[in-house]
Amino acid sequence: MNSKKLPISSTPIIGYVVHAFPLSIIFNYDKCMPWFSCNYIQLICRTTLRNNFFDFFTLCTATEIPWVGSIYPGIPWLNTHSIDNYTLIDCNININRSIINSLMRDNYIVCHLDEYYVPNRPTYQKEHFFHENMIYGFDNDKKEYDILGFDSKGIFNSTKISYDEFEQASSDLATHNHDIKLLHIKDDFTYDLDLNCIKNSLLDYLNGENSSSKYTILRNPTTDFAYGIDIYEQLIKYLKLLHNNVGVNDIRPFHLLWEHKKCMVIRIEYLMKKYTGTVCDLEAIKDEYITIQQICFSIRNLFLKFNMTKRVEIIEKIIPLLEDVCDREQSIIPRFITEIERLEKA
Repeated sequence: MNSKKLPISSTPIIGYVVHAFPLSIIFNYDKCMPWFSCNYIQLICRTTLRNNFFDFFTLCTATEIPWVGSIYPGIPWLNTHSIDNYTLIDCNININRSIINSLMRDNYIVCHLDEYYVPNRPTYQKEHFFHENMIYGFDNDKKEYDILGFDSKGIFNSTKISYDEFEQASSDLATHNHDIKLLHIKDDFTYDLDLNCIKNSLLDYLNGENSSSKYTILRNPTTDFAYGIDIYEQLIKYLKLLHNNVGVNDIRPFHLLWEHKKCMVIRIEYLMKKYTGTVCDLEAIKDEYITIQQICFSIRNLFLKFNMTKRVEIIEKIIPLLEDVCDREQSIIPRFITEIERLEKA
């Protein structure tokens, strides 16, 4: 076989590749939608407001909560394992041959690459910077891979890298203690929609519950995070620090907030489709969440503008918008929960 390209799909979450890569795989399959609809509801925010402080609360999060020593924990649709790069070196294994063979066995490959050597990346030929990329295809005639990651314009996109460039970009993986991760979609796994799971997650979000306390079999509960509706207070606190010229500008919390609302709309649309014909108020709830999504998109764009101009009056515009979103969610989520309870009885 001279070439192969595994399927990838657009994903509603790209703020962190820890979500974007696995979702770009499983979103190819409608059978994964019941599981997705039961996840990506809770949000988490580190109260120190430092170091990847905002994310979805899942067993796979960028906030560096030490869950379990596995790859993408909590995503049951993927078989995953890793290869220590020292093993490739010790066994004198050609990395390109190993990557191609893995792709031929329908494995997606996620690994850190030195983007100094990766074309169409912000630091290409400028700066040595390691970042994760996902390889999903190869072409032996052109001697290049298809990879997924953030391109030179900061867009999550598919690009190409030659075999030689890839070998250069991956040559220091062992030195930086990075493994190669292999992801393979499970054909035999099933997951039925769990309305009670959605309802309980919404309740946790609405009440600001520490969701990590439900996983004490894996680790002790977190003590320095806000959850759910309480994240708005932390985001406002963060903005006030920036207003006073304290802290580092980070667009990701506001981008992820917008993506959270996109996920809520997708969830509601999925329930409407699944329960077509059932008398409920999901249409009105979806319309309200579309409005919330649009407000969060405006917040994201305003913060981008602040990043470029450093005009503090922009922050003064963002804070009341966040307060508005918080108020709207505190109003609409109880209605959403009521509709789910109605669906449970249908």
